[in-house]
Amino acid sequence: MELGLNFFDTAEIYGLGRSERLLGEALRRHGAGYDVVVASKVAGYRFYRGLVLRGVESINRRLGRTVDLIQAHWPPPAWVPLCSVVRGLEDAVLRGLAHYYGLSNYPAPLVERALECSRRVEPVSDQVQYSLAYRSPENRLVETLEKAGMALIAWSPLAKGALAGTSRPRDPAQRGDPVFREAASDKTLQTALDEASRRLGAPRASVALAWLVSRGAVPIPGTRRAERVAEIALGGELELPGWALELLDRASRRYLERWGRCYRSLQWLRLVPCLAQYLAVRLLGGV
Repeated sequence: MELGLNFFDTAEIYGLGRSERLLGEALRRHGAGYDVVVASKVAGYRFYRGLVLRGVESINRRLGRTVDLIQAHWPPPAWVPLCSVVRGLEDAVLRGLAHYYGLSNYPAPLVERALECSRRVEPVSDQVQYSLAYRSPENRLVETLEKAGMALIAWSPLAKGALAGTSRPRDPAQRGDPVFREAASDKTLQTALDEASRRLGAPRASVALAWLVSRGAVPIPGTRRAERVAEIALGGELELPGWALELLDRASRRYLERWGRCYRSLQWLRLVPCLAQYLAVRLLGGV
């Protein structure tokens, strides 16, 4: 907050709500008001209006405040009417349980369908995986969001640390992520980041985040180390010159299609029944 960061993203499945409680306590302790924007997400297994509304109410209780942006964490199973989820999010805003609503991990066709479902309030954002090492959203999704006037929120903007200089996996999340593994071993991309970092006199993480900002995205990086927060903040202020943008675009061009021409992160969940999703999250103790 002292560095000017005022957007915090969490979700009900992060630690089964513990993340939301800790965030709410921290914001109260530091006297944060509504100049700070808090976003959270209801799980994709909340497949109808009533379940969505109950989820938002629980999120607000844990946060100790009204959530600013409530998002559907991932699309419901393919056989569930998408409109039932959208109407629940819409009602949450109309009832004052949230100020805005958005989507998360929705590919372009589902964003278009969600817009058709909305009646009185439209979604304002879609949170998707997007980074120098994962550029699939640029193929169709970015254009869809721009036409709808929706923001793109980029999760994993540093490819779980691979774009910040981490070359070896340190935890299960990194070991199990093919994007991390490939980006960490991509000499072309790593060399381009090194060169841009050296010539600009800025950390690699700041450069990678600034590239996303230049594309109109809102990156939401995470870190476990307080000293890294300054690098994150700089990523929102650093303006990349033309040569740096061209260098990074060229070095990462293959990632436009490496993970598929259409955005597909978490789309496999559309084949899993809601009850199975719920039980898996509970058994794992959240994610």
